[in-house]
Amino acid sequence: MKKKIRAGLAGANGYVGTELLSLLSMHPNVEISEISGASSAGRKIGNKIVKNEIDPAQCDAIFACLPHGEAGKIVPNWLKAGKVVFDLSADFRLKNHKNYDDWYHAKHPAPGLLKKAVYGMPETNSEKIKRADLIACPGCYTTATILGMLPAVKKGLVKSNIFVSAVSGTSGAGKKTDLSYLFCEVNENLSAYSPLVHRHTPEMEQELSIAGGKKVSVSFVPHLGPFNRGIYATITADLTDKKITQDAVNKAYLKEFSHDEFTVVRDEIPHLKDVRGTNYCHIYPLVDARGGRLVVISVVDNLVKGAAGQAVECFNLRFGLNKRAGLNLKLGWI
Repeated sequence: MKKKIRAGLAGANGYVGTELLSLLSMHPNVEISEISGASSAGRKIGNKIVKNEIDPAQCDAIFACLPHGEAGKIVPNWLKAGKVVFDLSADFRLKNHKNYDDWYHAKHPAPGLLKKAVYGMPETNSEKIKRADLIACPGCYTTATILGMLPAVKKGLVKSNIFVSAVSGTSGAGKKTDLSYLFCEVNENLSAYSPLVHRHTPEMEQELSIAGGKKVSVSFVPHLGPFNRGIYATITADLTDKKITQDAVNKAYLKEFSHDEFTVVRDEIPHLKDVRGTNYCHIYPLVDARGGRLVVISVVDNLVKGAAGQAVECFNLRFGLNKRAGLNLKLGWI
């Protein structure tokens, strides 16, 4: 029997950390060796006691589900100890530390590691992920947006100004004690927040610019919806040529994702329920011939494909495992 990989999980008390713990506990190649969580320290999960800090000596790989700014302080120590790190915070996603400083309103805690970090999107970076020791797992909104626009940008089907309107379930806000997230505020309600200044914006621009080989500008308006989990994104951009047909777009999208396990191009409008509790991204591209625009609907579960599941995908790639390992079961505890 093949020896299991010892995995540590830092930050198990949040929604993403809890989801990741569920996935890793079902993974056939993983032994959860260490669990930490500031507000859960001393509590027993399975046969493990939640600690204040991870002991890297007990781990082969460490998943960090920590707030931005906190992960960057401790990740350097884990790397020095020779561990493979999967960071689910925003600390190592942006290549330019000035962008981080500007958008997160804080000095980057470890700017010297930004060049070392590999952006953890399997659809775009699988070969680099296989060789990386620091994988920066993408944000939830960015996952839906980048995958939704990736083929169009790569093939030069759209111009460089992109508009994104996306609705997220309340779990995307994390476990906060805030008036905005109380049941009576969210239920039967829908509201925009952080329009045009959301922190995932530079991440979208960075990765789509890399994919298209030219600077891409994103105007992003996120919304909070009255449901627990999921992201429903509508992405629009002007076509580079109004003669581009629906058939040409369909072919570009199907070809781009033909070898990807979890990204599905649909021929009908997707629903959040189609992806809830799964590691799938469902995409529906639509040509607006009258307006000369491309409209793309992209849906993911923010806790799985938008966070924990994508991290497990990267883990599987990095350790040469079956890409679907630990990702076949439908979750959804909230």
